[in-house]
Amino acid sequence: MLTTYKTIQSKLQEVPWDPSEKGVWIKLIDPTPEEILQMSAAAQIPEYFFRFAFDEDDCPRIVLGDNCILAIIHVPLSLGEDRYETAPLSIILTPHTTITISNDLVQVLPDHNDGSRFLFDTAKRTQFFFQILYHADTVFLKYIRQIRKRTDEIELSLRKSTNNEEVFQLLDLEKGLTYFTAALRGNVIVAETILRMRSDPQMRYLLQMHEEDEDVLESVIIENKRALELVQTYSEILSSMMDAFSSVINNNLNHIMKFLASITILVSIPTMISSFWSMTLIVPWQGTAVGFWLVLLLAIITSCGVGLYLRKKGMF
Repeated sequence: MLTTYKTIQSKLQEVPWDPSEKGVWIKLIDPTPEEILQMSAAAQIPEYFFRFAFDEDDCPRIVLGDNCILAIIHVPLSLGEDRYETAPLSIILTPHTTITISNDLVQVLPDHNDGSRFLFDTAKRTQFFFQILYHADTVFLKYIRQIRKRTDEIELSLRKSTNNEEVFQLLDLEKGLTYFTAALRGNVIVAETILRMRSDPQMRYLLQMHEEDEDVLESVIIENKRALELVQTYSEILSSMMDAFSSVINNNLNHIMKFLASITILVSIPTMISSFWSMTLIVPWQGTAVGFWLVLLLAIITSCGVGLYLRKKGMF
């Protein structure tokens, strides 16, 4: 699907696609082969540039073309509760337009300008390009906060748990943080590569940087490194929590087994005593009216005594 946007009166508005239009943002979502060929011919961009966004194993990097710059970054995805992954997002910067290629799950920009600290101006191509990178970092930070909150909820459940469900939930979160770590490391390389390219005279016609663009790029690098540090920290915390809570689950299970063993001992005492008086032998109080009550009292006293002993030993 091909959609074209242009900043009109400080707002992003959808406009009809015109190959000759300048200062627009062309958003390609899961494009068809026909749309790729059409856009490649209109923007004079190699066709293979449009296919990087669909290779999930491709690492973040910068690719230079004759008349464009391709930046491949990875952005976070939430696939449901406790499931997080990353997906590639391709950004092609030409002398007149900004093109993004992604699948339908990737959110390139906030839904509204109010969701960002910046106003998106598609005419300022370099700044708009940096704002896309910045938004990817803010989404990483948002999901990291969600993972931290979810971890606290799972921790409360794990304190009394005796099954592995919560451990599997933590494993899913840890897997998501691993994807985030790899993606953020690659995105840092992309941002630092752009930082080096700004001084290249041959790139100035593609990366026309002004003072406000420098500020946005610095914000991108700062947020990227901040997100990477947080991801690494929470990944280590989750790894330690999984080891600790595995022991907690084993201890909880051992406590239950101790309790069941104690109950078994207490229940077996009346059974054992009544078995003695059910033998076909001459036993005390046989044939007396109070015999039953005396045997029952003996069983109760013995069980209570054993119960107090087990409680003193910490079996309850």
